[in-house]
Amino acid sequence: MRADELWVESYQGEVLGEALFGLMAEREQDPERRAQLEALTLLERATKELAEPLLERRGIDRGDTAASIATGHDFADALASTGWSEFLRSIPPVTVQFLAKYEELVALSDDPADRAIAMQYCEHERALASFAHRALGDEPGEPLEKVFALPHVAAARATA
Repeated sequence: MRADELWVESYQGEVLGEALFGLMAEREQDPERRAQLEALTLLERATKELAEPLLERRGIDRGDTAASIATGHDFADALASTGWSEFLRSIPPVTVQFLAKYEELVALSDDPADRAIAMQYCEHERALASFAHRALGDEPGEPLEKVFALPHVAAARATA
């Protein structure tokens, strides 16, 4: 059951992230930052959608999506009083926590298709951390480069 629980936590984490970044994008006045937040919203949505067929196939309930959305909005409200740099610095510690869950999912996945999805979830977290580091100037490169390089994000952008 540990894998099933982790899939639900992982899925709901993406629901939360989509709600968080989406509301932040709606509120953001700076066009460049708004575009970045919209890209992060797409990242979260596209990653969430990767797990939907897996959850369906395995008969796993997706969990309390309404609660995750509400929590994402609460986080957006809390972050509204912080600066952009402080927001960016808050991302890497969260990605470390989620990456550990996703790496555990990789290890627990006997099914190659499940493992592939868990590995994409890992790459999602690495790309999100890279975005923050690059946006802060701690890492060279365009902030969204690794996000847009993810195949599931590229596919979602192509259909948007």
